[in-house]
Amino acid sequence: MALIGGCLGTVALLAGCASDSRPVVVGQKLTIPTVTDYCTQAQKEIASARVPSTNVVVNDVQAFAARTPSVQPLQTVQLIQYADAQRTKPRMISCKLHSADKIRTAYGPTAAGESTTCARLNRRTLDAVMTTLSERQKKKLPFKGSIPILLDPDEQSANETQWLESFTMVQTDAGGTLRIRAKALRGDGTLRVSNKPASGGRQYCHLIAPDYLKRILLGEVQLPAAEFPDAGRTVSR
Repeated sequence: MALIGGCLGTVALLAGCASDSRPVVVGQKLTIPTVTDYCTQAQKEIASARVPSTNVVVNDVQAFAARTPSVQPLQTVQLIQYADAQRTKPRMISCKLHSADKIRTAYGPTAAGESTTCARLNRRTLDAVMTTLSERQKKKLPFKGSIPILLDPDEQSANETQWLESFTMVQTDAGGTLRIRAKALRGDGTLRVSNKPASGGRQYCHLIAPDYLKRILLGEVQLPAAEFPDAGRTVSR
């Protein structure tokens, strides 16, 4: 199978890339996971995991903060935050995942590949969402920068308390580029998570929800014109 480096093929000419430039298999089917299965798919992607996992979906931040996914059996923990009070429009999906090292330690050397980044998951989401747009919709994207969409490197957190704090997930910069950012926590045994020593192999991600990203690309999530940034400033969405 042919390989390409850098961005995923569908958006290679449209989007700038985060730092992970490992090749992706061309022709691999890109689909948007169901909301209830989102972190299970994220675990497969972020660690090239070959061990099936169970996704535990919690409904509030307190329960999410208190929950740690088990490695045997392999679990992921997921929280969805919504853009509307009716909780019908997912905005951000938070996943507590395991690193490839942790999975290999528990299940053997062939159980996972190498860990990648949360930004790579956002990159794949962008590529999958782009495949759902018509050519006309792609031409009408409301971002007019020299690079219309930029995927920033992960915003790294030092501990779980910091990871759970709000952050700028998506914004339009002064040049008209849409910038998408994930927030990550990686526990390598040296960080302190929730005031306790971090267990090695945690890989947590705050990710943009596919539905929210699609609505942004279609211009359905817009800032008032007066709030667009002056030179050198950014405005959050």
